[in-house]
Amino acid sequence: MDMPIIERRQIENEMIFRRSNETVGISLNKLDAQHVTDGNPQLVRSDDPVLHFKCECSDENCSERIPLKLSTYQEKHLNRGSFIIKPSHQIKSIEKVILSESNYSVVEKNNYTDEPGVELNETPNNNT
Repeated sequence: MDMPIIERRQIENEMIFRRSNETVGISLNKLDAQHVTDGNPQLVRSDDPVLHFKCECSDENCSERIPLKLSTYQEKHLNRGSFIIKPSHQIKSIEKVILSESNYSVVEKNNYTDEPGVELNETPNNNT
């Protein structure tokens, strides 16, 4: 399906933000850091930590965070077509809300596009 470049770029932005968030969970499993409280060393992580994930909306300038348990984040992404965003960050022309919670929404794309490369290409489009 041939889609407008701005729509494709918005979808690719969301995929890149999701990929970035996913590396947090992977890296956390490798992390064995400790912090010291009252002289007692403790692991930084728990079995299911609450992490502040980056909003996966298409706005490349969005810097909002969504606090979620790691297991909840991973569960919502079992469907690779879904993205976790702040409420009201969806763009109706490219996605639909499939789940609404108080601090986040889960959206699915109206159209499919392949996962983008590792780096963004420069574009003169303003996605806001």
